Amino acid sequence: MIIKNTLKDGCFILRQPFLFILVFILFQFTSCQKTESFDSQEQDILLKVDEIEVTVFDFETSYVKNLIKTGRNDTKKERFTFVNEMIDNLVLAKESKVRGNLDNPIYRSAVNYHQRKSMMEAYYMDEVGRMLEPLTDDEIRLAYAKKQRKVYVRHLFSMKESELWEPYQRLERGESFVDVANDFYETMQYDSTAGYLGPISYFGVDDAFADAAFSTNQGDYTKPIRSMFGYHIIYIEYIEFPAMLTESDYQYRKSGVSSQLRLRKQSLVSNNYVRDLMSTLLVEVDSKNVLSLMETIKSLSSENVINSTPESPEQQTEIWNDQRLDELKASFDKDKVLTTYLFGGKRVEFTFDDYTKWLPYLPFSESKNRTGASVGRALSNEVLYQLASLEDYDEDERVKKEVRKRGYDILSELYQYQLTVDAINDEEPIEVPNEFKDRLIRNKQIQIKAEYWKIIANDLSEAERIKKELVEGNNPEQFPSYYKRNFEVIDPTELDYYLIKDGLIGKPVLGHSNEDGWLVLNLVKREVSEINSNTKNYNLDTRYKVYKNLNDEIVELREYAEIKLDTLLFDEIYRLKKEKAEEVSN
Repeated sequence: MIIKNTLKDGCFILRQPFLFILVFILFQFTSCQKTESFDSQEQDILLKVDEIEVTVFDFETSYVKNLIKTGRNDTKKERFTFVNEMIDNLVLAKESKVRGNLDNPIYRSAVNYHQRKSMMEAYYMDEVGRMLEPLTDDEIRLAYAKKQRKVYVRHLFSMKESELWEPYQRLERGESFVDVANDFYETMQYDSTAGYLGPISYFGVDDAFADAAFSTNQGDYTKPIRSMFGYHIIYIEYIEFPAMLTESDYQYRKSGVSSQLRLRKQSLVSNNYVRDLMSTLLVEVDSKNVLSLMETIKSLSSENVINSTPESPEQQTEIWNDQRLDELKASFDKDKVLTTYLFGGKRVEFTFDDYTKWLPYLPFSESKNRTGASVGRALSNEVLYQLASLEDYDEDERVKKEVRKRGYDILSELYQYQLTVDAINDEEPIEVPNEFKDRLIRNKQIQIKAEYWKIIANDLSEAERIKKELVEGNNPEQFPSYYKRNFEVIDPTELDYYLIKDGLIGKPVLGHSNEDGWLVLNLVKREVSEINSNTKNYNLDTRYKVYKNLNDEIVELREYAEIKLDTLLFDEIYRLKKEKAEEVSN
């Protein structure tokens, strides 16, 4: 069906040791009565704007990334809003192309960067895919059985594998795990709970940790294993088995277990692939230059950093932007060698200039605080890109499609920028509607003063254990990572700001931040007050001109575009997705 102006007009962490990749999270659906499965529908055309086609797969991948970025919930209304934003983006991109922005240096540079990234990702996914064997029914049954168990564990944890070999040798000699744990953690007095994490579920913890723990018998321990957090020796205190497993229950849950197991195998294989690849490169780091780079990044001014403030605190992050990159490039020698590595039988230099080509896809906080890790992540990206180039991945249809999609986004942004500049330079007087004024005035600034304390945990399991002990009446000050903040103003840029803003007073809650990771936070006292603001400071005329110029252009472009949305298919994929989600949750 063709729709014109019937849609609402408007504008708009797979964490791995060294590798940044774009993770495509796909929903899987089962067939229902006369409908096809989602897998068979994913290449169907959902939306067409003139000659530009958007498949079900295109929509779902873009939509899921948006949900992850914004923290919003998947609803029919949210999907409808997002498909409208896609339409806005495409009509603006087409007009931007007409206006000559294909020759804009910003467009050419952004597309070139994205092609490198897309080539790297496609090659990486193909390599990992070749290493994955199809799941067997025996594997799925075993995973189903493990999912029904509850395993109570202790562990020794260190960021360095070498620190675990001495306690491992003591365990091999027959010493008690609790005795070894007391010495390892240097407890003030003998602690019978040393190293205790409590019960874990098969799909509820780090993949490598769970895989090792659920493959070890009660009363046994593992060799040092590596997780996304560091290194562990895991001791199995107790295994709680289900009363009974039935074939009917297995068949009912098989699809969901299969999906979870497939994701786990992908994670484990991909982690091993990156580590193995990097180990063959014989990387040599120029520590002096990397340290100098860290000091340069830390010295950069902070006002150019983009701080995202999504709905959920754990999604807050800092990313590189053009201003920040330009400032860094002007402050450091582009030819300085950060590392060298062996590639194709030759020793190759990885320079600062090579590093900056990957910075748009790397977190600023890591570049600033863990520069060595950030350089390692960029290096692995570069190596994968070079391998992809050798196999002509620039001609891969997946790569071409991703580059086209990115090109539309850049073209749209360039045209929006031009429309914004035109509106700002427009000196004609304009009457701002009251509705627009009220919307801005409602966005009042607030000041938060609070007294609170927090306890940093190594992972979610430990955070849950700490919370449980606190609820049972344990003194929070007994934990080594205890930190207290007296009653004072909490700046919005602080990592704990959104935890404080949304927390419950007098009740320990689990939280997460990019800097601290998992934590337990208790809000003792909070006072919220409004900061006086003058409506004139909003520069309402200019803001409204920008809004109106963008909106009017979109309305006109939509009027002359042929927009086709398959509403029946749109409703169908949402229904199938909901049915599948309910099945997996059960």
